[in-house]
Amino acid sequence: MKILRGVYEGPGSHGILRVAASMSGVQAVLRAHPDEWYFPALHGAWTRTGEPAPVTLSPVRNRSDGSWTPGDLAHDLSSVARHRPEAEALIFARSEAALLSGEGAPILALPENPETGRSPKLVTCEWESFGIREVEAADLGLAELVKAHAGPQPKSPAPTVNLFGPPVFGPNAAAEYAEVERALGLIGVSVNVRAPLGATVGDLSRLPRAWANVVLCREAAEAASLYLQDEFGMPRVTTPPVGSVGTGAVLRAVGQLCSLDSKWMRRAVWAELARTAKLPWYTRLAVPETFRGRRVALFGDLTYTTGLGYTLAREVGLEVAWAGTYLAHLEKDFLFHAGTFTDEAFVEDDPEAVAARVEETAPDLLIGTHLEREVAGALDVPFLPLCPPVFEHPFVERPLMGYAGSSALADALEGVLREPRTGTREKSETVARAPEWTEEALEELEEIPAFLRGRARRLAEEHARTLDSPAVTPEILEESRS
Repeated sequence: MKILRGVYEGPGSHGILRVAASMSGVQAVLRAHPDEWYFPALHGAWTRTGEPAPVTLSPVRNRSDGSWTPGDLAHDLSSVARHRPEAEALIFARSEAALLSGEGAPILALPENPETGRSPKLVTCEWESFGIREVEAADLGLAELVKAHAGPQPKSPAPTVNLFGPPVFGPNAAAEYAEVERALGLIGVSVNVRAPLGATVGDLSRLPRAWANVVLCREAAEAASLYLQDEFGMPRVTTPPVGSVGTGAVLRAVGQLCSLDSKWMRRAVWAELARTAKLPWYTRLAVPETFRGRRVALFGDLTYTTGLGYTLAREVGLEVAWAGTYLAHLEKDFLFHAGTFTDEAFVEDDPEAVAARVEETAPDLLIGTHLEREVAGALDVPFLPLCPPVFEHPFVERPLMGYAGSSALADALEGVLREPRTGTREKSETVARAPEWTEEALEELEEIPAFLRGRARRLAEEHARTLDSPAVTPEILEESRS
């Protein structure tokens, strides 16, 4: 079993709960063992709002003879319907223990709430299984809610779009929505609905009023946006609005779908580039040694990894050594998009394997999730935790998307690449002078965790030089670690 810090995604039920907690009027009912009931504590620690998570536990009880048996699920669902007047929809999720029990999704009519006189709609997720993890389940869960509530609507008189972005716990999620909405306002396009973050059940019914859907994070709304496209003929824009180029591409695509005047749009975008977007100016004013010949490695989700990869390669001028993702269900899309800026793209959900690849590559900059921080520190590689999952959740959010996000990216790059590199020649000479390793020492090195192996190698070689030893032996390796 993997420990929590070594896992990129949680269980599928966690993704469904994140979608429910992102919205207003949606109550989640989790069928789970009480030991799996950690989501409310996680919600409180990460949102810092003091508001309780809209999640109710329907416990899978442990019988005295040691076997598992479900509790009264129908009673738990009916109780939530009667006592939660704010709940316009209930979404049902099952934990791994509930899935293991073989219990299916419920089929029942919910009672009316005495305060509202209405019965909330029950949304079930028949596709739940052990193979569907957190991110995919969040995507599919949002699609289930959209299918249950979206209906035919007249289009808005003026151009509007829906924004589909990250759910709660997404890094700087609210700031990402706000910045893209601000950028759309520059070209005269309003936002019809933001989903799922901050959306209501009523908002879901109004989704078809928009002229198009702007998908900020494909892993968060791929299924929902495809459903709206197939069912209501709504076009979608899926380019990540990361960097000045990516943001401009999104605005141009929206402008074409909304039949806006292209010349007027260009003037608005150019004016905003001069006011807000600092990344183009930074890349042109920095000394050439800041970027020339420097290699960056990226690992994370689909949206930020591909968006940053394209921006760093085409807009900044860094060489992308490789790009990887842990989202196996989006492998085809990821490899296609990552192939536009790197020759090496891959899918991997084992942090140890990712750490080994970082050690083998020794990039000049690593951009990834918080799980790559330790290996970057061990190898003394500059690191930026910009790809979800990210552990840091600041009180003041700063977007990475949009034109303001491109300035945030410029600041981040300036912070880690400020010192110009002296060149690869000195580095290669240092590697050439490195002492040899005995077979026994190499065997012991392989037993060290991958995220610590680079630091252990460096300390052992430094210790061997101090002793004027031509080779690293098991004894020298052990002394260097003490």
